[in-house]
Parts: sequence; C-alpha cells; structure tokens
Amino acid sequence: MLKLLGSPERLCDGVSRREMLRVGGLASLGLSLPGLLAGRAVAAQTGAGFGTAKRCLMLYMWGGPAHQDLFDMKPDAPANIRGEFKPAATNVPGIHLCEHMPRLAQHMDKLTLIRSVTHTDNNHSTSAHWMLTGYKHRLSAENFGASSSDHPHIGSVISRLTPAGSGLPTFVALPERIATTAGAVVPGQFAGMIGKKYDPFLIDQHPDEKNFKVPALALPEGINPKRVRARADLLATMNAARSDLQSSGQVGAMRAFYQRASDMITSPRARQAFDLSAETDKERDRYGRQTFGQSLLMARRLLEAGVKLVTVYWHRDKSGVDTTWDTHGKNFSQLKDRLIPQVDQPLATLLEDLQQRGMLDDTLIVWNSEFGRTPKVNKKAGRDHWGRCNTIWMAGGGVPGGQVYGSSDKHAAAPKDDPVSPGDIAATIFHLLGIDPHRVIHDRENRPFELAKGEPLERILLRQTDKPNDVVLPLADKPAK
Repeated sequence: MLKLLGSPERLCDGVSRREMLRVGGLASLGLSLPGLLAGRAVAAQTGAGFGTAKRCLMLYMWGGPAHQDLFDMKPDAPANIRGEFKPAATNVPGIHLCEHMPRLAQHMDKLTLIRSVTHTDNNHSTSAHWMLTGYKHRLSAENFGASSSDHPHIGSVISRLTPAGSGLPTFVALPERIATTAGAVVPGQFAGMIGKKYDPFLIDQHPDEKNFKVPALALPEGINPKRVRARADLLATMNAARSDLQSSGQVGAMRAFYQRASDMITSPRARQAFDLSAETDKERDRYGRQTFGQSLLMARRLLEAGVKLVTVYWHRDKSGVDTTWDTHGKNFSQLKDRLIPQVDQPLATLLEDLQQRGMLDDTLIVWNSEFGRTPKVNKKAGRDHWGRCNTIWMAGGGVPGGQVYGSSDKHAAAPKDDPVSPGDIAATIFHLLGIDPHRVIHDRENRPFELAKGEPLERILLRQTDKPNDVVLPLADKPAK
C-alpha cells in the first residue's frame, strides 16, 4: 500500500492529514475519501473492529503447525502434497477444517482464517521474532538468543502505552519461555529495545502440574501485605534521596521490577487471578488436564481480572526434547495422536466460555506461529519449514467470524491473493486494541520507530471478504440446513 508521511493532526471529520494524503495517492486506484468515510460509517453502525478489543490472548504454536493439514486443506492436490487428512464441514457452509478438529469446527462462525500469511525466513528463532513483533530480525539464523536490541513483543508495547492497574501486570506469558532444542532463548518474547521494565510477567511452570503455584506471589513466612507495603514505602523514600541514580537505566528497571512485585503481592485481585486452584474440578476438566488446556484456563482468569495481553506459548513436555509443532517426521501421526487432541477441546471450551461470560466481543484471540510447512511431504512422512505461506486465525475483539481472508495457491505453497505480512498482523492487533499502529515511540537510546510496518486488515473488520466454497464435499458430508 502507498504510504505518505505527513502530520498526524486530525481534521474536523476525524481523518488525519496523513490519511488524507494517502487517500489522495490512492484515488487513481479507485479508492477515495468518500469510500474511506463510507467504510468508517459502516464500521460505526456495525461495531466491527476499530478499537473495540480491551484485551488480547495470543496463542503461539511454537514449532510451526502444518497449515495445509489443519486450516487450508487441498484435497485435489497430489497425494504427496494433500497428505493423509480429509477436510470436514464446519458450522459455516463453504469453510472447512481438518477432520480431526470437530470441536473447533463448531465455532467457525467465531473465527476468521487468514490463509495468505507470508514472509521470507525459515528459521524458528528469527521467524518467531518477526511474527511476535511485526519486525524482521537483523539476522536470519538459529540458536543465538534474545537480546536488548530486539524489537519489543506487542505485549511489551502495550505495557508501555496502556499499563494495567489494580496491581496486575499488563503482559503475562506462560507456561514457559520458548527456546530452541539447543536451549537458545528465542528473540521477540521480551521488551528488547524499549527496556526490561516492559518485559512480560513470566509464569515459567506448567499449570497442569500437581503443585502448580506462582512463586513470585508467595509471601515469605511471617511477612504480610501490610509489611510489604511499608518496606516499599521505605524503598521509595530512599530512592527519592538518591536522585543521582535516576539516570541509570538498569537501576530504573530494577525499581520498576520492585514496584511491580510489591503491587502484585499486596493486591488481592492479582493474587486471586493467579490462583488456579479456585477453579472447580469440573471447570478444569472442561479445558482438559494437559498443559495447553490449563494454560488457557489460567489465561482466561487473568484476562477477566484485567491483564491486557496474555501469550500462551506451546510447551515442551520434556526439556531439550522436541515435542513442539515442528513435525519434520511423522507429521500426520503426531498431529492426529499428540498435537490436535491437546488443542481441539480447550479451544472450543475457551470460545464457549468467553461468549457465555460476555467477553468474546472485547477479547481478541490470535492463533499464530513462526511459519507453515512445506507443500510436499518428505521421506520421513513429515513437512519442513515454510515461511512463504501460512494460515493464522483471529476471533473475538471486533473481528467478525465465519470468514476467510486471502487464499493460497493449489498446493498451499504461496499466497494466491491478498498476501499478509507479519507487519500487517501486528498493525491489525494494535488497531483492534485501539492503538494507532503508525504511532511513533522511542527506544532506550531515544531512536524513533513505528509500532508496526504494515496496515490493518480492514476488509476483515468490514466483512468484505468472500466466503469461499474451498472444498467440494460429498453430499453426505455437507452440513445439515
């Protein structure tokens, strides 16, 4: 899209001068100011998108799920491309998912599939940075670790711009930080260049474990919240007396950590939000007793309490052992027997829960990963890394469901139309959360950068996508009218 720089000053009709310049540049393409204003009027009447989300749940499927075996199936392709699974009808006519996801298929009316996500990196580490931040990493490599020069995770930006209150963290990540099999922590999970004070509150323990608790919220024996507050007040007084330390970024970050810890420990609301044992056995069973299901339940509790962004990363069952979505071998048996059963029921339960609690309309859910998988099945019955094409999905938070945006070619190898970049995804998330994706902020060195190098996918929000008849099913498999 053509972008012209200009002043962000708003004009009387609510359109910025920069937007006015951009619309002028697009007039030759059939787009004009009346069209822009008409689109906004439709959005205002329907309530779709445009900042209606109050909170966000990012589901990051570390490893890279096979998009063509889950959400973008190609039953007419040759056997070594289409794979072993069959498409199945959902509750939206014309949209189909993998046959092994029957629970999620009944919630397709809440989802928008984006089948044309594309970038140029096939490395887990740097692709993850790109998808979590919206910015391409300076490298294209593996096993080098996160650093303070990385771009910030979207949650860290939200922590800086719109922090939560009531002693709650703004940004929480669980059930573990993602790392390569060699142990290198993946960039893009943290605040990076905007400073450690905006790092996520990390729950580095699986919530399905029998003795699960959040150690950071545990008070030492003999210490009550009143004494913690008194100590925090004393520390604040001492800090005020040492104003010469204010210029130290490291000291400032440590002060922020102390303050955040004190606020959380002394906040009943925060302590209750992290107390998963408050849920009944029946409720915990509904989500499934495995790590992902219990992580979703914890995320729902946190979002309901006032946390603004929670990232649930896919986990490793054993340290150093690859139990992620990185299915280089035995792709179909791993999906059918291990991976899909861990997500189908919990996702359906989460969507049901959010709708019943009146939270779905203002809770944005994003299913994301670093890349898709290769079109051809390899000799190990697996699929390899493939950045050129992937499917992610969004639900809730102002995103009208029952849609497909973009499409891939006949082998799910590349976008056929409406390619979507990681920057577009980041811009859409910021946009839905009421934050201008083109807002400029500064890093620790006072260097400016835009929140996102992309454009919000407004056609999704205005329901201007085509509902595809993407798979022709036998009559017996068609949904009942």
